[in-house]
Amino acid sequence: MRPRTEGRAERDSQNMKLDVFRCYALAWKSFFKWWIPLCLISGIIFVFEVIPQILVRAEVNELKITACSYITAISGNDLDKLEDISRKGRVQIAVLMSKLIRLGLYIFPFIALLTIILLMYANWAVKDRLGTRRPLATLVYIAFVHIILAIGKLLAFFFFFIPGVYLYVKLLFVSLIMLEGKKGAGAAIKISWQMTRGNFWELFLLVLMNAWIQFLALPTIIGIIPATGFANTARASAFNMIWKKGNYA
Repeated sequence: MRPRTEGRAERDSQNMKLDVFRCYALAWKSFFKWWIPLCLISGIIFVFEVIPQILVRAEVNELKITACSYITAISGNDLDKLEDISRKGRVQIAVLMSKLIRLGLYIFPFIALLTIILLMYANWAVKDRLGTRRPLATLVYIAFVHIILAIGKLLAFFFFFIPGVYLYVKLLFVSLIMLEGKKGAGAAIKISWQMTRGNFWELFLLVLMNAWIQFLALPTIIGIIPATGFANTARASAFNMIWKKGNYA
């Protein structure tokens, strides 16, 4: 006979089953009312994401020219020229990576902080009311946790794709939990793990749909701004739908 607590946990998990279509309906309604601040923050994030592309444009163009010369040398079987181009290409790649790393150290923390602020407003949009504004120090701390987890998930994706996807979904709500529940990083990770239990495939579908929405909007350039705001509102919608039915506070 199973323990009573285990049976209750299973029933709670079933009651907290996420309806993805209702989640997107709530996200659209919330985004429609709060689109101005959401798009404003998303626009600032977009600017910070574009800055590195502008600053390394010269290096990228030089690398493209070198790549074309490399292909020409291969087709002409010019081994001496091929060696020189290869040496030049390695130097250019090193310079480009060095510049990207330096830019990332300055810009990525700002993007992380702005993403946390965007999630805070997305959470308020779902509730349709302004919540308690977190102190800047708290937002910086949550952004720092966001960066650490982002690096961990990126490494998991790079070395182990499927475990990386699993980790991404299981840690989907960490930042929102820290904003909503005033929890530390360790507690937020544990709660996010619990919240996503029984909803993994629904949340995986949500992540895929959000990625697809942003991918479709990317070629329009300006369209990525509302797409980013809406995707984060959908994430906040899923969080609130599960959070309200559980006892995580």
